[in-house]
Amino acid sequence: MVSKQKAISEVDVHRPYTLAHRLFQPILAFVLKAFFRLYSRWQVIGRENIPRTGGVLIAANHSSYIDPPLGWSAIYGTRRMWGVAKAELWKGVFATFLMDSFDSIPVRRGTADRALLRRVLELLTDGQVVGIFPEGTRTYDGKLNPAQPGIALMIQKTGVPVVPAAFMGAYEVLPRGAKKLRRVPIKVVFGEPLHFDKSASREEIAAKIMAAIAALMTTHGVPMEAPTPERAELLKQNEGD
Repeated sequence: MVSKQKAISEVDVHRPYTLAHRLFQPILAFVLKAFFRLYSRWQVIGRENIPRTGGVLIAANHSSYIDPPLGWSAIYGTRRMWGVAKAELWKGVFATFLMDSFDSIPVRRGTADRALLRRVLELLTDGQVVGIFPEGTRTYDGKLNPAQPGIALMIQKTGVPVVPAAFMGAYEVLPRGAKKLRRVPIKVVFGEPLHFDKSASREEIAAKIMAAIAALMTTHGVPMEAPTPERAELLKQNEGD
């Protein structure tokens, strides 16, 4: 256990970006897009809502392990997007190379990961796009969970706009506990940017982001309610998964 924790803690948030990563990315994007088109007849709607310049946070619902490659491939070719993923995924040479090719930033879950926060703030201030799952973990039942406070802090510190994103069908393709993919249509929708006043509280910011995601899902055929604070109890009961 000690060696595992040490290995996780040593995953640097400033990940390398080599020529090999740069050459591999278009191949990776082509393969993923071809797979999602052929297997799940995916649709990507609203890419024009992503600002072409300046720092941007893209906030999406999280229901499946396929969400990160789904979001990355949907945006690839529009802007370069950095993502946040659990540090445990940087395990082995191939997995590490793959995670770095996705422009992923490791987060140590269950801790106040200040290194991650500093890195995200650095990227946003530098005019980059960062994708994040505000819920912090995958849903257990397909419904939305409340956002964790970290995303609100990022917005308060940088003032960047937030583009809500709804991933629909991913839960049905590969829900928690599933051993194989199911052939279900997937739709990725990017909404119009949200802007917050400096006076907005973290609770208000988090609630509005999740409400915007719920509204996108409802508008595009998946009726969804914004999460209530009571939903946070479900996360506490299932921590560690």
